[in-house]
Amino acid sequence: MTPYRIAACGLGAMVLVLLLLTRFGPRAPDHDTVTVELGFESSRSARARAFDEALLGALERGQFGNELRRRLDHPASIAHLDGFHADACEVRQKDFERFARWRRRNGTPLADPDSITSLSSGHRIAGLLTSPASGVNYAGAGAYCEAAGGRLPWAEEWEALAVGAEGRLYPWGDTFDDRAWPFQDAHRNASQPCNSHPAAATPEGVHDLAGNVMEWSRGHRAAPAKPPRPGVHGAPAVRTHNRALYALNAAWMTIDPHLRSHHLGFRCVYDQPPKTPLPWGAAPDTVAVAAGAYEIGVPRDLRLARVAVLLPKAQQRDARALIGGGRKTRRLTVGRCEVSRADYRVFLRDALVRLGLFANEHEPRGQDYTPQNWDRQLEQPALPVSGVDWWAADAFARWAGGRLPRVEEWQLLAAGPTASPYPWGDRYESGLAATGDQPQPGVRRCGEAAQDRSAHGVNDLAGNVSEWTLSVTAERGDYAAWVQGGNWLLPGNATARTVFGRPVPLTHRSESIGFRVVYD
Repeated sequence: MTPYRIAACGLGAMVLVLLLLTRFGPRAPDHDTVTVELGFESSRSARARAFDEALLGALERGQFGNELRRRLDHPASIAHLDGFHADACEVRQKDFERFARWRRRNGTPLADPDSITSLSSGHRIAGLLTSPASGVNYAGAGAYCEAAGGRLPWAEEWEALAVGAEGRLYPWGDTFDDRAWPFQDAHRNASQPCNSHPAAATPEGVHDLAGNVMEWSRGHRAAPAKPPRPGVHGAPAVRTHNRALYALNAAWMTIDPHLRSHHLGFRCVYDQPPKTPLPWGAAPDTVAVAAGAYEIGVPRDLRLARVAVLLPKAQQRDARALIGGGRKTRRLTVGRCEVSRADYRVFLRDALVRLGLFANEHEPRGQDYTPQNWDRQLEQPALPVSGVDWWAADAFARWAGGRLPRVEEWQLLAAGPTASPYPWGDRYESGLAATGDQPQPGVRRCGEAAQDRSAHGVNDLAGNVSEWTLSVTAERGDYAAWVQGGNWLLPGNATARTVFGRPVPLTHRSESIGFRVVYD
């Protein structure tokens, strides 16, 4: 026999062996899958589409920083409020200075006399006597309102003033209007008399909620903080970009109660109308707010805003691609469950796997697909496999006829068509997913955490094990892949969110990281 004939026979024998192994050897398990259309459903409201476009612009320009993230991190909710009265205008500088003189002459000595001083007193612009009182800290503002027979508003009450019974996006309505925000010169426009810009008032007659100066609140009534973490509401005059975002009624944040700023003032609310004139001569005009249920927080139809606060900075500029321009992007078939230990055992037993037929072309030499603590894992074969690195997860996906999901696919899959912050909806509650804040943390069978299910019926995206994705990046000179989702070791409030992820080295193995497979 010639050498060529021998080589041909050897090659033919190898092909025959491979065919026999393929026919009679281990087979990939049947796929329990669901086919989904990725992408957020376009909002039906024109107000939401306009706001999302403004937000996309800020993300793409790199102008969505920590301040906006904090201001918009308020999921929609319903606040049930008793009726109250509120100042139609922000407290004026001259009224606060009169109060300070009156208070020093009356009552018990103050523990902190500086709390009833205004840094804006005598200031050439911020100290104009008919402009809002500013340069007052939280304690000073609270002392004024208490002496007037009222108090500072809770954050929920401040928002109720702005949104009204109809749930407006801005104090004046649903469309951002530059005429209602005339802050072209930040210093001058931070100090103007009440109602200098009537277009900025609410239909009920409350002025300057989105402009003039920002305003103190007591923070969340539903979860008051000790020590106090007061809120600051209204758009900062110094922000000349992305004004449609800052002016949103729900765009507020907590700050240090000792802060003083020429751009920060206050108004008071009252359980009963105040008796006027006040002892220092002020006569506030008030507006009655009816008892009822008010929709506060970022409205559910502002879908991009619900996700933007969660996006890692590295992904913000690609937000338009993430949401598919507001349209469905494409169909994808995905495993309902994370890959189980039983399925992974079949993969390991396949002779073709051992021959390297499903290995990534860049896989390191001598790669071992055996998971950490494999014998112990096999004691409970129905649980998701963990302790595998990215190379092993990638090889399994190829063997199963699919691939790992890309990070943006994973995020869209978890957020669902309505861009939910969590796979099940708007709020996190302990017990909804297999996370580290459970009384007895641990991995669960697929579907056992019944609430941890996306709108498409995909299980365990928020907890159980975190999941490898196909998206690889360079981190500190080494390659890493994005791992998405929370897991049974991490606290769930932040990590269960639909876009939570972090880059992990490709060779890393952890008892809290597994994967699922998608199919094109």
